[in-house]
Amino acid sequence: MTRETFERYIETIDSLQEDEDRVRTKEIAKELKVKEPSVTEMLRKLKKKNLVKYEPYKGTILTEKGQRLAKDLTKKHSTLSDFLKILGVNEENAEEDACKVEHVVSTETMNKLGEFLRFIQESPEEPTWLEHYNHFIKTGEHPECDKREKKESQK
Repeated sequence: MTRETFERYIETIDSLQEDEDRVRTKEIAKELKVKEPSVTEMLRKLKKKNLVKYEPYKGTILTEKGQRLAKDLTKKHSTLSDFLKILGVNEENAEEDACKVEHVVSTETMNKLGEFLRFIQESPEEPTWLEHYNHFIKTGEHPECDKREKKESQK
């Protein structure tokens, strides 16, 4: 069982659990596009890790530990997605890429990325370097003021 696989199950259960109290194996299978026996096998593994409460024919709910993991995954996803959007990635690609990266990125990287995003989002105005980056993305060139400052510092 890969980390990505079990995290996708946790995310799916969390998403489906918002609509209902208990999530049925059939619903998870449909959402993940897998067969029901595969879901049953995974739910047993997740139960051993104390991430879900699973009772055959009654459904599944996340445990507190599973809910914490789901919350962490949601935060990772939104942080990555927000960062990619700041870089100018369109929303659809940002969401899709965040979905892939959230399962492999280290805790240290996520913490630093979160701090960086908070720095940008809490700035009273858009940082100059971000304006310059956006100009560079649109034109392929550094803004004129950068070129002048660079020449002056080389003297």
